[in-house]
Amino acid sequence: MGVKNVVKVMNFHALIRVDAAKRKPRRYQLMEKEVMSMLDQIMNNRNLILDKSILKPNPDKPKLTIYLGSDFGFCGNYNSLVNAELDKNRDGDKILIGKKLRRHTDHVLLRINQDELEDRVQEVEKILKTSILRRQHSSIEVVFIRYLNASESCRDVHQIYPFEIARDADPEIYTLSLHDALPILIDGDIESLLTDLLATYLIYQIQIIRTSGYASENILRQNTTSESLKKIEEREEEQRMEERRERRTEEFSKVIENYQKKAR
Repeated sequence: MGVKNVVKVMNFHALIRVDAAKRKPRRYQLMEKEVMSMLDQIMNNRNLILDKSILKPNPDKPKLTIYLGSDFGFCGNYNSLVNAELDKNRDGDKILIGKKLRRHTDHVLLRINQDELEDRVQEVEKILKTSILRRQHSSIEVVFIRYLNASESCRDVHQIYPFEIARDADPEIYTLSLHDALPILIDGDIESLLTDLLATYLIYQIQIIRTSGYASENILRQNTTSESLKKIEEREEEQRMEERRERRTEEFSKVIENYQKKAR
């Protein structure tokens, strides 16, 4: 397969992936909403005596920053924008997701490829739980390239922890016993359950952000491949014009040569 056909295939697949990425967040948003409802009914339940310091990270600790890059190139400045932010962070803890991110070694808690995230999400979740329980970080944020529309994207830094827990519209929910409010929950340490729910909520946040980044990656790849196709076609046209000039020059030389032969 020639270079032009390879670029055409990349361009086509990029368009398909953008469309798929725009649909995918819906599933995570529904689950995120359910977890937020559970957090609300635990944190604001009047029948529970609960240590709410779990929602107050230590402001004297460094940030934990999650960087979302890509596994593949040919997507414009997607990875260079994320890497620029990564270069600024020398002291904070980091989780790096994406093969194309720079291979920093300082304070990297985990480094995985994008295509490994689904299988290794529990490793990310474990880091988040430990961070929350031990108050190891002042905040947790995600650096990524946000999808804006079919032709635009931008670098963004989004804080996912700490966050405000949305309150239910019905105040009576807070007067129910925990088992009446959340009958699906089993008995156990409520603070451990709360930590699990917080980490789960953050994972859904990361997945939602990741789909926006994936859409941006493929928007940039589609733009890059479209520009490459345009340059390839321009070069092909220049080559065709050069070939036509050479043929005309050759034909004219033959005419001159024949004329000179006849003149002798």
